[in-house]
Order: sequence, then structure tokens, then C-alpha cells
Amino acid sequence: MTALPLQVRGVQKRYAARVILAGVDLEVGPGELVVLRGPNGTGKSTLLGCVCGQIVPDEGTIAIAGSDLRAAPMEARRALRALAQEVEVPPGITGREWLAFCADVFGAPAPGGTGDPQLDEVLDQLATTYSVGLRRRLAFLGLCVGTPRLFVLDEPFAGVDVDGRRAMLERLGADLRAGAGALIAAHDHELGELASLGPRVVDVRTLSPT
Repeated sequence: MTALPLQVRGVQKRYAARVILAGVDLEVGPGELVVLRGPNGTGKSTLLGCVCGQIVPDEGTIAIAGSDLRAAPMEARRALRALAQEVEVPPGITGREWLAFCADVFGAPAPGGTGDPQLDEVLDQLATTYSVGLRRRLAFLGLCVGTPRLFVLDEPFAGVDVDGRRAMLERLGADLRAGAGALIAAHDHELGELASLGPRVVDVRTLSPT
């Protein structure tokens, strides 16, 4: 049986006396998109940080594609594709070089192009000259090389225009159909665009009742 893209069991995180996550259980299945909702301060970013290995939970376990994030971090992270709110592209490299770097990291052949016509036109220009939205599209497409099992995307459409969002959704949909899962923190007004991917919307407050 193929392991689930994500299994979160009993994850707790507190800062001093403040409990942010209290016994969170969450699964993301193959081909499934889970969208986290909830006001600021309710734990969305903390949960995403725990799943990405940036925040260490006080209790609980997280498995990505069957690999425990704490016991087997390298195996778990090979399956993980994470896009943060703030995207930084190293200076001095072109978009094509960035994609080649991502392919090397994920042990995959370097793609000849992106399938995104607007981005393909500027692939040989320095990525730092791109607009915010175009850099975000480049960063996302770099995550798609190889065989992703779990996407963790924190407000992925920030600064991206309508055409760019459409291109990102089409590519994410293709990876979901191939068996990947996705966990996204998104604003309420973005739910309409995500509807085409049949998301399961979860209010993060229901995951931590205390």
C-alpha cells in the first residue's frame, strides 16, 4: 500500500504558557488538496512550519510519504516541496539555472522549459530581475521537478497575477492527478480559484480544540 503524503498525529506546540497546537491529527491523501483556514494567530503557520521541519513540535509525530520527519528527515524532505510566504532567489543566477539547481537537489533531470510561456520567455535572464509574482511562479515550478509527494504552500498566490495563478493551478492539478498531496494556507477569497481542484477545507481551529 502506498504511504499517505502526510500523516500528522497528536502534534502539540506551545510557546511559554500559550498553546498554539493541541493534539493535532491531520491526513492528506494521494491526489488530495487540503486548504487550511482560520484567522491570524490560530496556528496555520505554526502547523505548516512543523510539517516542513522548521518548527519542532513539543509532542506528536509527522510522516511525509511514510518517512518520519524526526527519525528519517532526509527521506521525508526528499518527498516534500515547500513554498514559503517570502520567496528569495539567489542573486546572480538565471531562471534556467535555478530550475537546474532544483533538479539537482531532487535528483531529477533538468527541465528544458517550464510550460509557462511568460516564464519561458525570460528563463535566461537573471531571476532577481523578475517581478515578485514571476519569481514566485519560478520557485513553485522548481518544486515540481522530480516526483513530489507532498506540497506545502503558504499563501502561494501572493503577488501572482491571474494568468500566473491559472498556470500554477494547472501544474498543481497535474501533480495531484499523479498522486501527490497538497496542504495549503490560503485566504478565503482564493477558495473560488482552488475549487477546480476539489479541496477539503479545514478550519485550523477545529484541529486544536483547546
